[in-house]
Amino acid sequence: MKRIFVLSILILGALQTHAQYDKNMAIGLRVGEPLGLNLRKYFRYGDRSFDVNFGTYGFIYGRYRKYRKGHYDASGIMFQGLYNFNTSLGKNDGVHAYAGFGGQVNYRGYSADENQLGERLRPEKQISLGPAGNVGLEYNIPGNDLGVFLDAGLYAELVPDLLFLHPQVSAGIRVNLTKN
Repeated sequence: MKRIFVLSILILGALQTHAQYDKNMAIGLRVGEPLGLNLRKYFRYGDRSFDVNFGTYGFIYGRYRKYRKGHYDASGIMFQGLYNFNTSLGKNDGVHAYAGFGGQVNYRGYSADENQLGERLRPEKQISLGPAGNVGLEYNIPGNDLGVFLDAGLYAELVPDLLFLHPQVSAGIRVNLTKN
């Protein structure tokens, strides 16, 4: 009987901790790489979420860099979807850590250095895609629905340049739109 009582208290305590997390949707702005809009949908008891990021690719860093047999000559746009696993750090539920994985699609200008005649070619737009991952921290400001975050990740292009790597670091702010 004593074991059942202790087990019941532990289960109720765990459920109470999860019940305090009442977020459902959030919208925010990211500054860094990528630079743009962030939408977040929370699942279950807040221990999982799905991020959709839409913004620039290569605007802050990597704007002019070697790529394939040429170079990137400007920034482009990107769309990214990441499935995150979230956990609270500490007792007050104000700081969360998250890690996730997903995919990314980019649309950007690429210039080949020169053609076979030695002439410089005009930039062409191309689509690239590959997996992306991230880790981050979010601090929910007490007394309101705002949270600030810092995350870092990596994009590994699969098409058209196999394993072209692009690091991504950004900070931002999110506001909770709805509560359960």
